[in-house]
Amino acid sequence: MAFRKFLIFLIPAFFSCAYFNTFYNAKTYFREAEKIYRVQGESSRELSSKYNKVIEKCAKIFEFYKNSSYVDDALYLTAISYKRIGDLTKSRIKFEELYRFFPNSPYCIKALPEYADLLVTLGEFDDLKFLLRKYPEAINKPEFLLVRVKMLFVEGDYRGIVSLVEEKWKDVSKFPGKKELLKLAIESASKIQDYDAAERFLRYSEALVISENERLLVLLSRVNILTAKKDYEKAIEVLEKAPFQQESEQFRVIQYEKARIYTQLNSFDKALELIQAVLEKPRRDSIYYKAYFLKGKIMESIDSLNVAVSIYQDLRNYPLPPGLKSEVDMRYNTLLEVSSVKEGDDYAMLRKAELYFMDLNNFEKAVEIYKAVLSSSKNQDVIARALYALTIIHRYYLNNEEAAEYFEERLVTEFPESYQSFKILERKNLNLKQ
Repeated sequence: MAFRKFLIFLIPAFFSCAYFNTFYNAKTYFREAEKIYRVQGESSRELSSKYNKVIEKCAKIFEFYKNSSYVDDALYLTAISYKRIGDLTKSRIKFEELYRFFPNSPYCIKALPEYADLLVTLGEFDDLKFLLRKYPEAINKPEFLLVRVKMLFVEGDYRGIVSLVEEKWKDVSKFPGKKELLKLAIESASKIQDYDAAERFLRYSEALVISENERLLVLLSRVNILTAKKDYEKAIEVLEKAPFQQESEQFRVIQYEKARIYTQLNSFDKALELIQAVLEKPRRDSIYYKAYFLKGKIMESIDSLNVAVSIYQDLRNYPLPPGLKSEVDMRYNTLLEVSSVKEGDDYAMLRKAELYFMDLNNFEKAVEIYKAVLSSSKNQDVIARALYALTIIHRYYLNNEEAAEYFEERLVTEFPESYQSFKILERKNLNLKQ
């Protein structure tokens, strides 16, 4: 009888102790992982192992102790851990459970920057706006700077990013997302040709480097500044001097980046040679997919459309990132339409040129087709459309103002009553007023 009473007291104590130890271990693994993450600014195999242990321990709390006072804590730890290891879908589910079932938890405020950042990454801007309306005071906190920068980047407000980062940089110098913040700031400054600001942000980044991967990212930022300035030879020189071993993963990235620059220079043979070196490695990772995709685009440029279609068809069978997958699908479907265009049909040829111009961003090929249309067509509507397109491409995409003025003059002189001529004159009048 005494032994039975002893068991009655012992069993609750045992479960209470096991429950507390489970949560304590989860929190310990999480703190250790976050301490490393705040220094590195990115995940790693070691960190993923720790975050997976957090997820494992918290899962036991959800299964065996779902009525405990630590469930909101465990939801927070799990949501962040899934985010760190890149499982964004599961991370979002746990964040949603936290905000739905524990709206008064202090973790709702603590989780805001991470949850908002996740929604930006997923492109869920309506949900993000709804979230920020509930916590309007949060957006001006230093830890929200990365979210604000990402939102501005999606909106294309690159000048706003440069101003915001320069204004707030001292407030976030200890913020773990500062490396990603600087990467976006460098890219934004390059887009608006503020190369002094880009160099300034780059120097900040160089001072934060602690790993080979970070060294690579800073080097690629340097290369992006040079390519934005169209200093391609210097960019290739920087890549050639990169201090990475030939068998390293960083070296594969360097090979791909050199191929990308040679493609911009129309040096397709050199680019294909470098791409082949990347593709020969058996590993199927993001660099492999990007290199294979670049090969497809080169095939488009040299009119090997059947090869390009075959590459895109092959790529569609791989687990591509969402952005790359959508572009592969778009180019695959566009090339199928391009291949079906009948030669000799003026409007069909206009559509083919438009596909190269608007969808494939192959401006040189579009110009070639539009010029062929000018030479062969007798249809005035077709010729006016071709002249207008050639004006737009040369002025805004090829930065050839002399050629743009030539085609514009032909359009206004030969087809003064056309809709396209009206659009040209309307733009000129607007510029005069401004």
